[in-house]
Amino acid sequence: MTLPRTRLALSTLALSIALSGCASPSLMSDEGTRDDPRYAQLLDLIDEALKSGMAVVLVADLTPHPTLGDALAMTKYTTRAIWMNEAAPQVTFSRSFQTNSLQQDTKMPHLFKSFEVHILPPGKYLLTGGDDYKLNALLDEVGAQKGPVGSGRGANGTSYLSPELYREFYKQTTWQDASYGTQTKTRSVCTAVHAASGACVSWGEQQYSDTTQTSAAGYREDTKYRDIPAIKIQSRIPPRQALASFTLKSGQLVLSQRMHLKTPAYQYKQSACRAVDPKMIECPLEDLTVYTRPAPMEFSKKLIAQRKNVSAEHQQLLSRLEPMQITTLGKQGMEDPVWGVPVSMRKGK
Repeated sequence: MTLPRTRLALSTLALSIALSGCASPSLMSDEGTRDDPRYAQLLDLIDEALKSGMAVVLVADLTPHPTLGDALAMTKYTTRAIWMNEAAPQVTFSRSFQTNSLQQDTKMPHLFKSFEVHILPPGKYLLTGGDDYKLNALLDEVGAQKGPVGSGRGANGTSYLSPELYREFYKQTTWQDASYGTQTKTRSVCTAVHAASGACVSWGEQQYSDTTQTSAAGYREDTKYRDIPAIKIQSRIPPRQALASFTLKSGQLVLSQRMHLKTPAYQYKQSACRAVDPKMIECPLEDLTVYTRPAPMEFSKKLIAQRKNVSAEHQQLLSRLEPMQITTLGKQGMEDPVWGVPVSMRKGK
């Protein structure tokens, strides 16, 4: 059992044309790179969406902080902050770059391998939730009593707990023997000698194998991964408890603010949790915190400026990119140098 989530985006057909193998053979050497010439077709689709009255939000693939760039740090945060269209609640928007690589959204279009592309209707959007994880955990360990659907929900929001596998990265030190490489080389050899003087009068070539050590024996630290059981916590709050808002205008190209949840980002009332399905537990939500950072305009402009195979028309299109401006509605805390500015639920609403 999973929570329904509707997202308005480019059609599957259009995306398949934009990022499929439709390019001419002469261009295929760039396939899969940031300068893949087929991104021109995706930019055309973005332009068409803007002209048709939609809005486009780009989301940069960045970690919360440079110190959290290692794969091992992914367990410390998640990136799934959920925005809901106020006028059309079935339309939601969230970053799809996942810290759990087993749950990557393979259908999400990426521009220059660095930006998610979200096509959205104009309107006001409310920050009404976020997805988090509890690792090495099972639903049975929550100890929730059974109840009908809705019996574990709270007036100020609900955390929905479900089982999921999580790909965890870790360091492992192992002994490795020395490695060797062998090359076939050629050397000159004497093939005939003058009988009287002993001088060489004829030369030829001889092949021989030359073996050298390429790495010394010793202990090495490698990054490994394992798939572990986890509980996915999808916390949702009513619009009146929204943590923040932003407004999209028709034809607007926006760079999203950076948002993430520092694990654990949620607080729910354990004693009131109810198992409403073998794979779903509802718990009354008591608090949720999302950290924010400004839209990374400098990073984005520099990356876009360095791209090849971008026409003058497409450069002009991308020059319209503007930072997302959010309005804080929840309780704002002091800025943390690593995590950013926290926004939490206001109590008593």
